[in-house]
Amino acid sequence: MYLTLPEKTPIWGVLYTFLFDTPVENPVSYKPMCNSRNPFCLPDPFYQPACATADLSTQRRGGYFRSLLYPAKLLESGGAEIGTMAVMKVNLPAFGAIPATATITLRVPRVNGKVRPLTIHVWDVRQGGCDPDFVDMSYTVAEGQVEISISDLRVDGVPVKLGASCRTVRPADLWLYSEKGGRYYPGSGGPLGSYEGLSGGSLKPLDSPYYFKLNGQSIPPSKGLTIPPFTGCGVDEDLSPLVTAMASGPDNPLRVVQSPLATHGLHSPLEDPYSCDHTTPTNCVWPPPNPPARPPLPAGDE
Repeated sequence: MYLTLPEKTPIWGVLYTFLFDTPVENPVSYKPMCNSRNPFCLPDPFYQPACATADLSTQRRGGYFRSLLYPAKLLESGGAEIGTMAVMKVNLPAFGAIPATATITLRVPRVNGKVRPLTIHVWDVRQGGCDPDFVDMSYTVAEGQVEISISDLRVDGVPVKLGASCRTVRPADLWLYSEKGGRYYPGSGGPLGSYEGLSGGSLKPLDSPYYFKLNGQSIPPSKGLTIPPFTGCGVDEDLSPLVTAMASGPDNPLRVVQSPLATHGLHSPLEDPYSCDHTTPTNCVWPPPNPPARPPLPAGDE
């Protein structure tokens, strides 16, 4: 199954960037790291040269900050449905050559009634330690979960009654990584992907209270999205195994590209997300960026 969101129906989102981190025990402000005003740095979690030791001065290091992205589906009547990423028609394989179509809805989950956003982690590595070949660089990892539901299934043009609860048994774990050769920042946008070979994982579990909920966890190497089995499909009979066979499975490669923010500051005109300050082109989100190139497929699926 290969899906592409067209330019006319992009995924919208509300971004909260530079989350508070100071004081780390009970943050009330954001304080940039690893600069002349704040010399505190975090080690590069993804790469260290062979000459690096436990002494931080020998390690590649830099600043780190977090952002939250709340997906939002624009409503024709105005406003937005927070948490919904996309609703799209797709083609599915069914019993070999038999054509099938369906509507797929992607949402981030709710926990205790609250939308759980995607968290964007950015590392700006600016000090090379003992690395003689060091150049400034940044890493981005966006992580969260996505609920996937299917409706309006038609096999060879014949409607199939799935009901209103056909969905994955659990949310899919989503990890997106900055693309090689393309720098991503939450405010300016850029390319992100999730497929085999794009990025290695962290060298060891993250170890700093400044990572908050991610502290103590390891960042996995990049791979394609695993779509869990489906449940709740079918009105007159259980069609969950059929839908699972058509849509579920591991290693589904992803590639996305984010445009710059439409507006900045506390007075963004949410009633008109297409608006922007034309004297500052970087604040204009429309037209959206072109859909990214198709990501590399797993071996054997080319």
